[in-house]
Amino acid sequence: MELIENADFFESMLARWSPNEELRGYTFVENQAAPFVPVRRALPMLNLALISSAGAYIEGTEPFDLEAKDGDLEFREFPKELAAEDMRYAAKGYDPKAVQLDRNAQIPIDRLNEYDANNVIGSLNPVWWSISPWIPNAVR
Repeated sequence: MELIENADFFESMLARWSPNEELRGYTFVENQAAPFVPVRRALPMLNLALISSAGAYIEGTEPFDLEAKDGDLEFREFPKELAAEDMRYAAKGYDPKAVQLDRNAQIPIDRLNEYDANNVIGSLNPVWWSISPWIPNAVR
């Protein structure tokens, strides 16, 4: 099974697309046969990891490049104990004000830490990751 169905069609449409903030004219990837695997264990038996497309970065470090035509394919790694006030968000397609006020609006790390502490989940990975909110070329 292809990860992205009809990748050639998507790439040809993307090549003709003119990037804009509202994503007008963007051809979204549509997979008809996306795999779904139901969870077969209870939450207290699961080890969870968090990956977010919030564009999070630590204040004072390099933000994601939101001007690159194909997007920024890098990721940032954070310890789960990182304080919310040390976080910033490179946002494209959403207003980061709400996330800056309460990061759990986009990154539920505080809730997951609580679940971990209260044994609601088996464990939470010691780090979490953020990717750019701007990766229009899904084939790359």
